[in-house]
Amino acid sequence: MIEIFCDFDGTLTNRDTLVVLLDKYANSDWYAVEERMLRGEIEEKEGLRAELSMLKAPDDQLLETLQAEISPAEGTAELVHLVDEMGWKMTVLSGGLICFSGALWQKWGYGHIPLYANDHQRDAEGGIEVIPAPFPHIKNHCNHCKRWHLEESLKRGSKVVYIGDGLTDRCAAEVAHRRYAKRNLLDYLLEQGLDVAPYNSLKDVVEDLRKWSEET
Repeated sequence: MIEIFCDFDGTLTNRDTLVVLLDKYANSDWYAVEERMLRGEIEEKEGLRAELSMLKAPDDQLLETLQAEISPAEGTAELVHLVDEMGWKMTVLSGGLICFSGALWQKWGYGHIPLYANDHQRDAEGGIEVIPAPFPHIKNHCNHCKRWHLEESLKRGSKVVYIGDGLTDRCAAEVAHRRYAKRNLLDYLLEQGLDVAPYNSLKDVVEDLRKWSEET
């Protein structure tokens, strides 16, 4: 069995949902937090919580903004069609919040494909307080341990594919049989000396997956 694991923000979306919200509703301090995460000075689990605590607008306002500004990335429909056609299993792993990523995914008509993400509540000052995704943590670096999902798939004997672009994808992508990456995930995997297929559009991924599946 081939199992596809895919990041959500910036991979299945035209823009990162949290970046859109932080740019619009948070103060500029979030940029410094992001840079510290990318440099490895703080863990993602700490950085994400610091960033989202700056978001005090109500959930319905935040979701309305995302519904207006976020759309599926080019090639998303083709990827989902390929998975359905081939009878593969696909799981979306988001480092964001389920109330936003899940709502968009459902609205776009892809609710039959499971999506897992963090949850949230509000702190005493009205900011978003991250509730980590309800899965075990392997290295305890991220709020949502995406790698755990891949490790479970490997135990089932599946051929595992990972598609992503960011910080929370690094640990998960390391254990995949086939990796598709762009942006800082691509840079990271190349630095680690791991085989990775760069891509610009998910249409590139679909084309390559067809060839790869015939060879495996």
